[in-house]
Amino acid sequence: MTKRFFLSTLITLLISHLTFAQDLYVLHVSGNILNTANNANLKVGDMISQDASLSFGTNNAKAIVIGKSTGKMLLDGSKSKKSPSGEFMSLVSEVLFPIQSNKQMSTRSVLFESVADITDYFNGDAYVFITDSIVLDINQEKYPLNDENQMALRFTSGEEIFNRWIPNYDGNKLLLEKDRLFEGASLDEIETVDVYYVVKATRKIDHIGSFNPIFVNQEQLKEELISLKSFLSTNQTSKTEEIQAELYQYVLDIYGQTDFEMFNAWIKTEGII
Repeated sequence: MTKRFFLSTLITLLISHLTFAQDLYVLHVSGNILNTANNANLKVGDMISQDASLSFGTNNAKAIVIGKSTGKMLLDGSKSKKSPSGEFMSLVSEVLFPIQSNKQMSTRSVLFESVADITDYFNGDAYVFITDSIVLDINQEKYPLNDENQMALRFTSGEEIFNRWIPNYDGNKLLLEKDRLFEGASLDEIETVDVYYVVKATRKIDHIGSFNPIFVNQEQLKEELISLKSFLSTNQTSKTEEIQAELYQYVLDIYGQTDFEMFNAWIKTEGII
């Protein structure tokens, strides 16, 4: 009986250790994080174990990793321990935390098609600019667009206030061009962009929403999504639709909301899918 109990306990411990020590796949890195095992900074596509020792360049350095059974996880440098020499060092397992998946956004699958009320989308959340321009198809009955009726943006960058018209485009649509709308502004200093509907004849101005712009480096995001696709294809699924859904969910979880169809068109154009 004692022998059986010992063997059972040993097997349980071995399984627990194998589960605990499973390798994690690096998807995203912000700041410098040194893997002391090979004395190299973490980069997208690396594999690390949960018992690896990390040295964070600063305590705000972070990384996103994924495991077969853990899903997406955050390596949070702010939870690392400061050594007497001033280094921020910890085992992976000590600074590893689950990422709360943004299922609400995923279920909604943000679409800017014939939007009756764009406050549903410009509701104060982050909006991710992946491409250089975005075309929004606006409901004509609620928000007719012409020379006399236009949408406008207002935002602050540093101490300067910017007011910009959003160009009407091809019928009742808006054309948001990142370089044009935010020209002259420091993108890192823009926190909230307010959106207004303006009737010029009566000078009526309605505040219809706001968003926090996130400007993503396309090449960096492409590298991250290709890495995630590789992991998913090897460990979870080879179905294109399921991979597309996971790639979109990754952007929602890590960066913020973006248009679903525009995103799918972009990953196809870039050869990610």
